[in-house]
Amino acid sequence: MTINVITLFPEFFASPLKASLLGKAVASGIVQVNFVNPRDYSHNKHKKVDDTPYGGGAGMVMMVEPIALAVEAVKAKNPSTRVVLLSARGRLFNSGVVREYTQQGDITLICGHYEGVDERVAAHVADESLRLGNFVLSGGEVAALTVIDALARKEPGFMGNADSLAHESFDDGVSFEHAQYTRPEEWRGHRVPEILLSGNHAKIAAWRKEEAGKFSSGHGL
Repeated sequence: MTINVITLFPEFFASPLKASLLGKAVASGIVQVNFVNPRDYSHNKHKKVDDTPYGGGAGMVMMVEPIALAVEAVKAKNPSTRVVLLSARGRLFNSGVVREYTQQGDITLICGHYEGVDERVAAHVADESLRLGNFVLSGGEVAALTVIDALARKEPGFMGNADSLAHESFDDGVSFEHAQYTRPEEWRGHRVPEILLSGNHAKIAAWRKEEAGKFSSGHGL
């Protein structure tokens, strides 16, 4: 999978894309992440990419033209790329979107910043807009990193043990994995459930199914 990121701050991604499983996936080519800076497509001699909003208001708004030119540069190499604006007004990013995007092959993420992005980016440049939830971030880079990680972990070879992906939370809608425990058996008076120490795999499977149901119903422990 190839993921293109249109961002004013490519350095934001430097450390995360070198760490842990995601870093290994990038290094091995399982997922390729390319960065395009809209400043490189600004016609302003100072490489300005934002301006004051029409109608007044606080802050600055990212201009449409540098972003559009950056997207067009990406599309010149891959016309079929799906262009996604990361925006608090977008569709909610969830497991269904992850499954949909993993079939795409090439995704381009637009990271907004400042007080927002000219609406013409959403209306005429991007194919759709996505949000992580009902909250506002200081920039789209955090959201982009989340999308990259969620998509990358679905790629063959990302996980050393493919079974780790077999029963993930949310893969079948709003559901959760069962509770997990490891050594020691007792910690400050709190013991691992005896059923997990029994060696009875059928009973353990039934317990895990019941536990997952508790979380899914919102009852918790």
